[in-house]
Amino acid sequence: MKNIIKLLALLITAAMVLSLFAACAKTSEETPETTGSAAVTDDEDDEDDEETDEEETDEDISETAEETEEEATVDETEEETEPAQKTLYDVFRWDFNDATNLGWDSSSKTDILSEEDGSMHLKVKGPDPNITCQKLKVKIDCDNVEYIVMRIKNMTSSYTGQLFITTSDSPGPDERYSYKYDYEFSADEYEEGEEEWEIIVIDTLDIDGWSGILKYLRLDYSDGEEGDCYIDYIALQTTDEKKAGAAETEAEVDLRAGKQVVYSWDLTKLTSDDIYLSSQPHDDETKGEDDEDTPDPRWHFSNGVEDAYVENGHLVIKIGGQDPFMMSPEIEDPFECDDITAVVIKACNKSDMNLAQFFFSCDGASYSEAGSIKFSFEHKGADNDVWEEIVIDPHESSLWTGNLESIRIDPSESW
Repeated sequence: MKNIIKLLALLITAAMVLSLFAACAKTSEETPETTGSAAVTDDEDDEDDEETDEEETDEDISETAEETEEEATVDETEEETEPAQKTLYDVFRWDFNDATNLGWDSSSKTDILSEEDGSMHLKVKGPDPNITCQKLKVKIDCDNVEYIVMRIKNMTSSYTGQLFITTSDSPGPDERYSYKYDYEFSADEYEEGEEEWEIIVIDTLDIDGWSGILKYLRLDYSDGEEGDCYIDYIALQTTDEKKAGAAETEAEVDLRAGKQVVYSWDLTKLTSDDIYLSSQPHDDETKGEDDEDTPDPRWHFSNGVEDAYVENGHLVIKIGGQDPFMMSPEIEDPFECDDITAVVIKACNKSDMNLAQFFFSCDGASYSEAGSIKFSFEHKGADNDVWEEIVIDPHESSLWTGNLESIRIDPSESW
C-alpha cells in the first residue's frame, strides 16, 4: 500500500485544556389596425379592382416585411448589447502573492503549490479534490458580500466545481450550503500553454445559508481525478463602495487568560490497556467490569489509525487509512459547556496534511459534522519537529451547549 504510513505525533502536556469563563402595474400594447380590401359588387369592375387589390397587397406586404426586418434588427441589436458591468469592490481577497502562506489548505487528494506569477497551483491526486481556507483572522459579515469571484485556469479532467460555505448560521461543509458551477473551457480544447483563464462569478443570493459571520470556504475545484488547476485570486466583493474592505480585523485574544484548567487528558501516560484500536484484531474483552452499562475507559482509534502507542513521552499515531480519528472515553462527571472557554491541543504534525477537526458529544448527542470545528496546523511533513499549541474556541459551534460528555479529534484529513 502506497503512502501507508504517515506519522502524526500528538503530545498533550496539558493536553486538552478546557478552561472556565470569567462570567460567562401592467402596461398594455396597442394592436395596430389592419385595413382590409373593400368588397366588390360590380362584375364589370372585377378585373380592375383585383389588379388594384393585388398592387396594394404587394405594397402592404413589402412594407410589412421591411418593418418586420427593422424590428428584428432592433431586437437582435438589443440582445447583442451587453448590460453595463457593475463596479465591484473587495471586501476581502486571497491573491496568493505570499508564497510562504497561501491561506488555504489542501485535502489529501490535492497537492498545493505556489507559482512565481502569484497564482496557486493545484494538482489533482485522486477523486474529490478540494481546498479549504484557513481560519479567518478577520470578521466578515455575509450581508456585506454580494459576489464571490474567482479567476481560474482549469486544466483538470472535469468541467464542474462546487463551493461549500460555513458560517455562524450555516455550519458546514454541507451539501445544503453549497453552490455548483460549470467551467466553460476544457484543457482538451487548447494546445499546451494556450489554456484560458476564466472568471467565475457566484451571486451569494444563490447560496442557501449565506448569512451570519463567514467562518470557512471549501472549494471543490474539480470533479475529476487528474490534471492541474491554477487560481489567480478568490475575492469576496460588493457593489457598495462604502463596504469595501469591510472585513474587521479580529484582535488576538488568549482564550485561556485568567482561566483555570477544568479538565485535561495527559495522553503521554497511556498504556496499551488504555488504547482500543479498531484496525487491529482483538478479543471480546470486557471493559474492566462485567456491567455492560459501565463506560469504556479507553481511547478508541478508528480503522484509519494503523497503530497508536506512547514512545519517548509522546503519543504516536500511525495513520494507515481513510478517516483517522481518536475518541475519548466518557467524562465521568460531565460539566456545562457554557463554562468552557477553550480547548487546547499540543501536537507535532508529521503528516502531509494541514487540516484537522474537533468533534464533541453533549447530552447524549452523537458527534456531528455540522457541529464540528475545523483547525489547521501551520507545519507539516515527516521532517517537521515543531510542536504547536492549537487553541480552539468551542463557542464557534452553535451545538456547543448542555453537558460535555466526550470529544473526538480527527488529527489529519482523510487521505
